[in-house]
Amino acid sequence: MKINKNLPLKILIIANIKKGDFILMRKKFKGSKPYAETWYSFGCDFILGQDPQFTFKTFIKSFLNIDVSFIKSLSWDLEIKNDIDGICKQFIYLDAEFKYISGDIIVPEGLEKVEWIPTNQLKNLDIVPPSVKLFKKLGYLN
Repeated sequence: MKINKNLPLKILIIANIKKGDFILMRKKFKGSKPYAETWYSFGCDFILGQDPQFTFKTFIKSFLNIDVSFIKSLSWDLEIKNDIDGICKQFIYLDAEFKYISGDIIVPEGLEKVEWIPTNQLKNLDIVPPSVKLFKKLGYLN
């Protein structure tokens, strides 16, 4: 992974949340940026000095009202794209896998849907590139 020192940097934790053979996915409303009408894994900002597992678990609890437990870290990925503010940035993703423990999911403001998707149906969705990379690493997509 080669970092471009001339571009702003944003570090995110991107995680797959599983329950059996299902993956929890979200879909934003039509016209949402940076990718419109696509399905996403869940993610949050990486907080320097804070344990990434704790950061993600705390975020998911406040965002969706569910508890998850850490399974494993997978790798780091890099993507260069325009952020929602229109500025081109480099995004570094810490890919991880968590499993659902408990809680009734709420659909937060800003999302159209939050659904459990069977892993064998992921190929039928329009999924954002970072999530596609993650699902390929996990063997859910070719």
